[in-house]
Amino acid sequence: MKKSKFILCIYFIILILFLSIIITYIKNGIDMHKLNDMYNDIEILEDKINLYYLDNGNLPVINNKIIDFKEYSTNPNDSDIFYEIDLNKLENLKLTYGNGIEGEKDKYIINEQSHTIYYYKGLKVGKWKIYTTKVDYSLIEVEKYQ
Repeated sequence: MKKSKFILCIYFIILILFLSIIITYIKNGIDMHKLNDMYNDIEILEDKINLYYLDNGNLPVINNKIIDFKEYSTNPNDSDIFYEIDLNKLENLKLTYGNGIEGEKDKYIINEQSHTIYYYKGLKVGKWKIYTTKVDYSLIEVEKYQ
């Protein structure tokens, strides 16, 4: 009788470990799916904004909307000025995030100087909060080239 309880206890522990591993994999898969959606959004926005900039000579932003974001910036070429992107100025957009549905910070912003695009709300993946695509930026010293 004691031996069968011991075996049952071992089976129960194995089942708990197995379920926790499966739950972790599912959570990581969901996080990666969300992150890929954000990366796709930023890639679409980069293409649309580049075309808009070529056609109009300015960025498609909501004027007078300067957002304090410098502490989360990952591009060393960013200035202190970030604007909310005016999605209404860009045609044929299908974005997963940035539509304001998930709160006030659910929007995409762009740096005035570097044109780097960030998801203002950010996505929590594991222990990190991610705001933009993973690019290894280098500081460009403009004075050298003038």
